[in-house]
Amino acid sequence: MRASRFSHWLWGLGIVLLTLASVTPLVMAYLGSEKLLHESQQHTLQRDQRLLEEVLGERFMDIRSQSQAIAGSPDLHKALADADLDGVRSVLQQQLATGGRRHIDALALGYRQERVVASRQISPDRVQAVLNDNVTINEWQSVTEASEGATGEWLVLPVRLDHQVSTAGPAWLYTLVRLNDNDWLASVLMSTFGASAVTLQRNDTVLVSRETSAGQLAALAGMRDARGLVEQDSGILRHHTWQVGNSAQYQVRSWLPNTASPLLRDIHLTMLLVVCLMVVVLVGIWLLAVRHLTGRLLADPLSDAQAALRPETRPGRSSVSGDPASTGQRLERTSDAGLWQAHEQDSFFSGIIRYSPECIFVKDVEGYHRLVNKQYARTLWSSPEAMVGKRDDMVLPEHMLDQARSSDREVLDSGKAVKYEATIRTPDGVRTFLVTKFPISDGGGAPHLLGGIATDITELKETQERLGLVQNVFAETTEAIIVLDDRHNALIANRAFSELSGYDQSQATSAIQAFLHEHPEVASQLDKQRRWQGQCFFAHRQGGILPVLVSATTLPKSSGDARYVLRFNDITELKLAEHRLEHLAWYDQLTGLPNRSLFSQRLEEALEQASTMTAILFIDLDHFKDINDKYGHSRGDQVLCQVADRLRTCVQAKDVISRFGADEFTVMLRDIDTEAQVMSIASRVMKTLEMPFEAGEDECLNSVSIGITLSMRHGGTAETLLRNADQAMYVAKERGRQRIVLFDPSIDARQQQRLNYEMGLREALNKDELFVRYQPRFEISGRRIVGAEALVRWESQEHGLVPPDIFIPIAEGTRLIVDIGRFVLEQACHEAVRWAEQGEAVPVSVNLSPKQLREDGLWSDIQRILRESGLAPNMLELELTESMLVDNIDLVLPLLQRIRALGVNIAIDDFGTGYSSLAYLKQLPIDTVKVDRSFINDVPGSPEDETLLQAIVSMARSLNYRVVAEGVESEQQRAFLETLGCDELQGFLLGRPEPGNMLISQVIRAREGTPEGDRGAGRLG
Repeated sequence: MRASRFSHWLWGLGIVLLTLASVTPLVMAYLGSEKLLHESQQHTLQRDQRLLEEVLGERFMDIRSQSQAIAGSPDLHKALADADLDGVRSVLQQQLATGGRRHIDALALGYRQERVVASRQISPDRVQAVLNDNVTINEWQSVTEASEGATGEWLVLPVRLDHQVSTAGPAWLYTLVRLNDNDWLASVLMSTFGASAVTLQRNDTVLVSRETSAGQLAALAGMRDARGLVEQDSGILRHHTWQVGNSAQYQVRSWLPNTASPLLRDIHLTMLLVVCLMVVVLVGIWLLAVRHLTGRLLADPLSDAQAALRPETRPGRSSVSGDPASTGQRLERTSDAGLWQAHEQDSFFSGIIRYSPECIFVKDVEGYHRLVNKQYARTLWSSPEAMVGKRDDMVLPEHMLDQARSSDREVLDSGKAVKYEATIRTPDGVRTFLVTKFPISDGGGAPHLLGGIATDITELKETQERLGLVQNVFAETTEAIIVLDDRHNALIANRAFSELSGYDQSQATSAIQAFLHEHPEVASQLDKQRRWQGQCFFAHRQGGILPVLVSATTLPKSSGDARYVLRFNDITELKLAEHRLEHLAWYDQLTGLPNRSLFSQRLEEALEQASTMTAILFIDLDHFKDINDKYGHSRGDQVLCQVADRLRTCVQAKDVISRFGADEFTVMLRDIDTEAQVMSIASRVMKTLEMPFEAGEDECLNSVSIGITLSMRHGGTAETLLRNADQAMYVAKERGRQRIVLFDPSIDARQQQRLNYEMGLREALNKDELFVRYQPRFEISGRRIVGAEALVRWESQEHGLVPPDIFIPIAEGTRLIVDIGRFVLEQACHEAVRWAEQGEAVPVSVNLSPKQLREDGLWSDIQRILRESGLAPNMLELELTESMLVDNIDLVLPLLQRIRALGVNIAIDDFGTGYSSLAYLKQLPIDTVKVDRSFINDVPGSPEDETLLQAIVSMARSLNYRVVAEGVESEQQRAFLETLGCDELQGFLLGRPEPGNMLISQVIRAREGTPEGDRGAGRLG
């Protein structure tokens, strides 16, 4: 009897083990998936709150930008200046009708205690009622309309106009958006959430509502959960808040289909039913097999026993021996066979328990272990023999004792199984187990033992965690992802794809197939199972078009048909950035006008399309550098912006204005009929730009020079017209500035001649066409040469002898002047050495240009040339103009001090023509000043020039400078200069520029006193 009970106990334990091993992972997977799903919904709620704020924030920021653009409209300012209320209303109505402003329901302008209203299908009186209590702050605010017979909720944005209307004070532009039944706002909310129903309300008043199925709005109305999320079988109800600027706080509720939770329950319930069915079938098969086996084993003994008891087996009636001993032996054998079978059965189940991978134990009600399998003992770093007969506190780690004892009590008290998780360090590392404890009852039904099975679920939990992470990443990524089968049907799509397309999961196939129909190149690459990436446009369900970057990939085949992954990235921001970069490339950032590149492009387009004449105005601000120098560059920028604004008022909308350069502007006038029409517009431009400009708190005056070309007379390409207009503008400057010059071919001829000279000059050094002449400097008496000035000359093979006043400005306009200046310095130094070798030490002076002075290599060039030529430094004099010194005093002073320290003399050329002062002169290490010929031309005879010349000489001598008079051409001039105290003179009176050998011959003859050599003295005498 005891063996039978033990067998039944083992049978029951086996069934329980099999059932637990099958059902436990499934239950844990369901609980983990349900928890992850809930957390995912919470994360999605928080993310959608941020998305709501971003999307609506961008929309209302765009409306704000539009309002500011309307407030800056020149037409609106003009109507305000004219106090034209009808004109103001017309401008507002036109602005309201402009494309892209469909989100604005009304515009109003308030000034002089008046409000002018323009609206869409809303009476002006209702708009006036909204504005009556409006607080004029430069921010969005909520206003509740409460006019008779109508109520409504409005968002109002007051924007102050920069314009002031006489003494009436500031003007305000009010932008109004009506929230009640707002279709575009409802569409934005639906598309943002991918919802089936939405409401926007203030407190309990519903302002906007939309549903796709009946009953959804009623469910939202009954929502009372303050947590923001209510899950129902039919859908998920969510609660958000939204506020813009200083507006009231609005409640946004959305209804989303709940497909995940029912699907999760259905899948796990189906799996549970299948597992239970499998357990039942397996147990049935096992029972039949065991019963069949035990039946065969007991068949013979039992039949013998039965035969022994039948009457026919009694003595005298059977062929079988009726020996009682024989019958007893058979019964003994039958009993032994039954015991042997029970023993075999116990051994069978003991083997299962002993070698099971699960941890199995049995304890009595006192907590002593009665049965422990090998795996359980190993997990606790022990052996079955050592653990049997011991309590939990003798074998379990301390951190597990409380949970073990409390669960034991719960099982014994309730008579039901208990499950919990336990983590413990084992020989295989830290592992997590799902522990199931259950009661084992005696014949009376009372628990007398406690069984337990611990299943290692470490890998299962890690797999669940990884699966959860993958699900979260897939669900929360902003990249829209969809997986397709080989027929382009959607297998799975994430939330981002639903947001991108406007379709829910069940409609993903329709969305993607519509996309592939519009973009067959993507479908073609999928069918070829190739990787592909490109830019496309994705049509949203609500009608919007989004630019997207699409990446298509074929998944590796493990078995079955191909699978494809399409990833979509919304590149709207990237496109906007491209547009901003394009704006930077095509527009001037200071004035907002088209730049040179865009103007040239539009001019080319106009020339290709126009059948009428097009005119170009090339405008240059005269002396704009003086404004920057006097007021600073920031105020100079203000003047440039004012120039741009004034130019806009001078031309029509079809014309094009550009900032062509630093202080240069161009205007393209379309559909010009006559030359007089162009001249009239140019005169209006000049008159407008001659009015005072505001430079901060100051006012400044400026003039302009304008060059004009006409498309049908002065060129057929944009390049030609602009070049010719530029040339005409420079002619205007040459004629005294503040002029308008219409281009004519002679201007182009001069420019072509200039270009030819420049090209020839670039080759002049290589062709040895440049040479140096020397003009002598005499002491004031005119009897002795005391120096010579080196002057460059150019005799071109193509142009002949080119005057210096032609080619020197060309060279100074390019870097050629640096190479030419170096050439002159080398020639002069070597020539002075040759003079010294002939016994005549004549100092030589060389002019330096501004570009040479700014060259980093000037100092090394001077040192090198002096070293290579062998000329003593004190025999060289460098001449610099007065304006060159004053404009670059900080740069020039250290360099001049180094040059003077070397022993080279320094002279100021054209003294008196610049803006120098005693303060500047005292700083400069100069030796000589050369008085410009313009002061000598009219002396003697001009009292003003005589007085000025006397002051210059006196000042120079007071600073211990030698004074050289330039351009002396008469004896009277020489004599007058001598009386003033000049030291030297230079001019055609005594000597013209000549070759170096002729100059030294003259010096030698003058020293020897020959008549030829004393020609200067003879002319004086």
